[in-house]
Amino acid sequence: MNIVYLVFGNNIENYQQAHFSIYTALLFKNAGDRIVVVTDNTQLFNSFGNHIETISINNDVIKEWEGEYQFFWRVKIKALQLVSGKYPSESILYLDGDTFFYHEMDSLRDGMKNGQNYMHVEEGKLSALSSKTERLMWKQMNGKTYHSIQIDKNSAMWNAGLIGISHKHFSCLDLTLGINDAMCEDGVTRRLVEQFAFSLGLNEFSALKPADNIVGHYWGNKKEWNEIISNFLKECFMKHYSLDQIIQKVKEIDFTQIPIKVKESSTQRKLKNFIDQFYKNRKPLYINK
Repeated sequence: MNIVYLVFGNNIENYQQAHFSIYTALLFKNAGDRIVVVTDNTQLFNSFGNHIETISINNDVIKEWEGEYQFFWRVKIKALQLVSGKYPSESILYLDGDTFFYHEMDSLRDGMKNGQNYMHVEEGKLSALSSKTERLMWKQMNGKTYHSIQIDKNSAMWNAGLIGISHKHFSCLDLTLGINDAMCEDGVTRRLVEQFAFSLGLNEFSALKPADNIVGHYWGNKKEWNEIISNFLKECFMKHYSLDQIIQKVKEIDFTQIPIKVKESSTQRKLKNFIDQFYKNRKPLYINK
């Protein structure tokens, strides 16, 4: 099984998240699993040595992967096609950076070996979801067909923070890409297009199962997790921990004590943004050469 990450761009927090997730993967993987990082900055993963494999991409590749409609998250589909082409007999367990393993992954590995596909968790039927984006998507797509898949009241949206694809069903990536591009061509609002395309494409080959009992996804509390991870990595660097020591330190973390989702006050956020606009630091002082 290949445990795959995709990290690119200049936001250092994305790389820190991926590092932490990889440490948790190293804690639970078995000897036959391979960790693969597709990235435009392989040097930021040098500390892992031969414990992981990096696949280098660049801005030209990323721009090409965005496709005719220049859709940013189309890159995720193309990256998984790249890995599946390189290792056609090994299932893929893709993870967003803002994830962590907290249980053994044997059931995922065995399930994919037997043809089962996974995504992190079912968020609900698109027709019943309540966010502004999801309501708009349902209005735009209800009853339409995209690359042979019809959208109806039973079409479900799954969270794409984890994507598990059996090596028996890699052709579902072609279907996912076709659905994604057809939705972009139709002008569907874009924020969740790639996620919904994966949900439909993978489910067509194998009724999806969740994996949130094995992998945590803190997309709903990134601010707190980013601070925790940043402090964790600083300590590891300053104490010059070996990789084995870092993994042991990860093993000691009680993940049940850190929320993966919190309800942020929209009023507080708006007030903070309002105040920040009017009260900015002034008269910066610099040293002279």
